Amino acid sequence: MDKEEAKEVEKKEDTEELTGAQKRALRQKERAQKRRERIEKLKEKKPYHPLRILRGIGLFFLIIIKILFFPCVYAYWKIRDSYKFLSRNDDEDLGQKLITAENNDTIEEGYFDEVGFLRSLPMFYITIGIIGAILAIIISFEFFDPIWTAIRDFFVNFEWAKLWALFVDILEAIFVDIIWVALKWIGNGIADIFIFLFAGERFWVPLVILISIGIGIVILAVIFSEVDFSGKFMKKVKAFFKAIFTFPKVVWGWMKDAYHWIQKTISGFTFGNDKLKFYQKRFFYRVVLYSSIISFWIITAVIVLVIANVSVENPIVNGVIVFPIVLLIIGFVNGILLLAFLSWFVGLISSGKYLIDPIGMEKYHKDKIKAKEDKKAQREEKRRKRVAKKSS
Repeated sequence: MDKEEAKEVEKKEDTEELTGAQKRALRQKERAQKRRERIEKLKEKKPYHPLRILRGIGLFFLIIIKILFFPCVYAYWKIRDSYKFLSRNDDEDLGQKLITAENNDTIEEGYFDEVGFLRSLPMFYITIGIIGAILAIIISFEFFDPIWTAIRDFFVNFEWAKLWALFVDILEAIFVDIIWVALKWIGNGIADIFIFLFAGERFWVPLVILISIGIGIVILAVIFSEVDFSGKFMKKVKAFFKAIFTFPKVVWGWMKDAYHWIQKTISGFTFGNDKLKFYQKRFFYRVVLYSSIISFWIITAVIVLVIANVSVENPIVNGVIVFPIVLLIIGFVNGILLLAFLSWFVGLISSGKYLIDPIGMEKYHKDKIKAKEDKKAQREEKRRKRVAKKSS
């Protein structure tokens, strides 16, 4: 027996002692590690290596697909995370607090922030409702029939030559009809501007430009020769350019902060911030499990009703209008009200058995009440000062 076989036998013996949940967690971790190692190995190759070029092309199309079908991609991410969350169901694991980066917890590779996942769960249900409504509209309205016919004909009469021609048409549409046309339009615009500025009958325009350039060069020379760049001026220049180049990043940060604020606000209503801090994972495991079962039941019921409604000669309802609206409403109700009810109901009948830190929770509520009283006292003090200022 060689070393590789010995390692495999030893690894098999070690995994046989693990529970089912631990084996699934180990597989997830190994897949994530292998994926990271493949990416790192590929990055070590030269930029012009064929594999790196192919990976770049694949990532380009993947990003476009993710942008076009972002709701579906988002739904896939959350279904995957829901499976991971529910698959780690050992008693030892369920009896712990939720893992979160906010508490500097160690999140192993291949897993995720559990508090962040639960906060995003209401938005996931809402997204599923929106996707269902869009699909119902697409299926119901007749103007999509040519698209379905084209897709059916493509697969019925499938040929590799047609697939390659379609791939070439997509590349041509992206790089020729969009990117090249945009670059050509920008180049022609710049050329027209230069032609307009430096036309013979407009002698004063290039003269003013050249004089301004000369004055600007002299001013820059004076600045570079006279100013102490270690002082405040250099800091302001750096801050100015940093603000310009980091503005898109700042805007993206604002958007992320706004999205996280919405998530925290909704999750504070559905789960309760105190539960997210001081309840066992077992509590949220059961809430997510119950809500998943109800969601699956609702989706099945809607599908059955759609089939029954289409199959009868005299349809009971107008599916073109009713089903998209119903799915949209179900998404919001299931994502917010149902989760809030399940969280409240499970917490009510469990009599606090999922509470992992009673002292911490009591202190949390006292601090919360005190913060509200302090805020109220500050508002009252400001009001008294305004009244006193007006009266004086």
